[in-house]
Amino acid sequence: MDEKYRLPFVALIALAVVAVVVVAVVGLGSLGSSAESAAPTPSPTSALTATPAATPTDPLSTPEGVTRAFFTAFNQGWRTDDPTVVGPYVTGTDSSAYLSVSSFLGGQKGENTAAVITTQELDNMRSSITGATAAVEFDYTVGGYSTSLGGTPIETPNLLAPVHVRVNLKLVGGRWLVDQYTQTS
Repeated sequence: MDEKYRLPFVALIALAVVAVVVVAVVGLGSLGSSAESAAPTPSPTSALTATPAATPTDPLSTPEGVTRAFFTAFNQGWRTDDPTVVGPYVTGTDSSAYLSVSSFLGGQKGENTAAVITTQELDNMRSSITGATAAVEFDYTVGGYSTSLGGTPIETPNLLAPVHVRVNLKLVGGRWLVDQYTQTS
């Protein structure tokens, strides 16, 4: 091929590749479940007046979901010793669950330590619902390492022995919230 046509030829090939990629992305992006494509697009008026329903992605819509969210938030709180991170998942700051988290994290803070959680497992989860109350039981394993309040590791990572946990929840305003939890070895 003549040297003067090489650059335009390469540019044309590159443009063709880009076009194929764009068509593929747009084409695959428009593919979806028939339920998605059949769902009407809400008008601006209906979007403003509609009451949002709890969805499966809302952790407060099921006892199991809020239990997982509560323990994830609690474990995030270990890093900063801040109990308010569990606030959205409990019945109130006077609940047994909130007070337990606050006491634990306050004790950590009193020792000038925090923690980084590297492993969290909630296994064998079982739940029961009776009216506006629920109980969730599971085997809980957590692992990580202690740090200074500044984040410097002060121990090597370790995995704690599993414990059995029971969480009591209440249905408040259509959302499940943690009221208390207990653990046994």
